[in-house]
Amino acid sequence: MTTDPVAARLAEVLTGRPLLVYGIGNVGRQDDGVGPLLVDQVAARGVPGGVTLDSGYQLVPEDALLLSTHAAVLFVDASVDAATPHPYGLDVVAPASEIAFTSHALSPGALLSVCQRLYGARPDAWVLTLPAREFEVNAAPGDEAARCLAQAVDDVWTGLATPVARP
Repeated sequence: MTTDPVAARLAEVLTGRPLLVYGIGNVGRQDDGVGPLLVDQVAARGVPGGVTLDSGYQLVPEDALLLSTHAAVLFVDASVDAATPHPYGLDVVAPASEIAFTSHALSPGALLSVCQRLYGARPDAWVLTLPAREFEVNAAPGDEAARCLAQAVDDVWTGLATPVARP
């Protein structure tokens, strides 16, 4: 059992819950690609039934259809916020009160609002954020991001691999 309170919350989110894990980011921009990299690394370990893995460069309105088919979603994204906890942060995502986007990209909260308005669905949602500090083109994640990513992959996979209790 973990003593890290964020890891413990993540385990509660993932354990026994069918859900979508959606990585956001650009793998061609070093630390920005940690979301899709987490999805790829978790997929390589095997995914239990009831779990869908997907990723994209950014969230777009068309992703609302995918969200509408899941009861819960865990977004995974890089964060440039210096206050992002190590190895990762975990926050609840609520539908945004206003849907605002630029160049077709949406925040997780705005995407939840689109999902709710278009499909009447409101999945439970969280965002797992990993610290991002380096953004060179066509480079692997920096040392800090790579360490945080490795821990997040372990924790996400462990949570997903915990058997679902069936009534």
